[in-house]
Amino acid sequence: MLHLEVTWVYNNFKVTSLKEHYIKQDPSLIDLQAQWPESISDIQPLQGGLTNQCWKITTLCGRHYVWRPHSISTQSFSINRSNEFEVLNVLEGFALSPNAQALLPQGLLVEWVDGVTLMGQHNQTLSLLVMKCLVALHQYPLPQSHSLPIFDYQFCIENYWQALSSQQQTPRYQQWFEHFYQQYNELKNRTESILPPCLCHFDLGSYNIIQKPDLALVIIDWEYAAMASPVVDLATTILAEQFSVEESVECYLELSRLDIDKSQFIAIVEEWLPYLRFMALLWHQVNFSLHQRASDKHAIEVLTQQLELSES
Repeated sequence: MLHLEVTWVYNNFKVTSLKEHYIKQDPSLIDLQAQWPESISDIQPLQGGLTNQCWKITTLCGRHYVWRPHSISTQSFSINRSNEFEVLNVLEGFALSPNAQALLPQGLLVEWVDGVTLMGQHNQTLSLLVMKCLVALHQYPLPQSHSLPIFDYQFCIENYWQALSSQQQTPRYQQWFEHFYQQYNELKNRTESILPPCLCHFDLGSYNIIQKPDLALVIIDWEYAAMASPVVDLATTILAEQFSVEESVECYLELSRLDIDKSQFIAIVEEWLPYLRFMALLWHQVNFSLHQRASDKHAIEVLTQQLELSES
């Protein structure tokens, strides 16, 4: 059956009926076409992102990109596309990151990566591949002069806390907030004395690792990347993937060939887990307020239980 597309001009932008729907959903797509010299032939929404809606962009030349716009969500989580652009530029020679195409006032355009995420891989294989990605990133040599963002735990939880409604700021949450905020600097200093800061991803889970048809791996979604001790990035991944702390630390140390006492490394990673659970709890509370997703509600319940158990 022959499929005919109806086209017309919308604000000087030629669109199909389906593209018009997407453009009305996200007007930043019109700004992208107006400010980017390439002609767009197709727009597709990308599934799976929790922070904001991103789009697969296809040009008339047949090239594919990802459009990562600013949104209410990025504002709520203090995500700066300029920082993400800077990170990707610094990683230009890093085989495991996509190339940044263009930074525009409305968002960031990034190279599209063909392949599938590592989600669903066998657990032992998955853990090894994720650890390899972490080690490769943490050991990537950075230029002496750079303006990469610095991870600030206190700023993150304070920003998320202020985004909560008064009903969400329960006495238990208040107690946790004050505890983690006040104890952070001492933990940060001890952590950096074990391993100094490097570039970290802060969301390096199987869902953000693409395996290309040639089996090469590419890490995507760099909006939270910042300078911090690799201990914190490792702990973040362990929490996201529910990996074993002991097995992950052992694998990380073996791959990185770091001369660090394993028991000391395990202890400092475990110390970070409650801090990161609380940060994740606030993140999901903010995201639930924005989108009312069942997945956020479930995460809030699980993280609350875990924090309560860690106190007992």
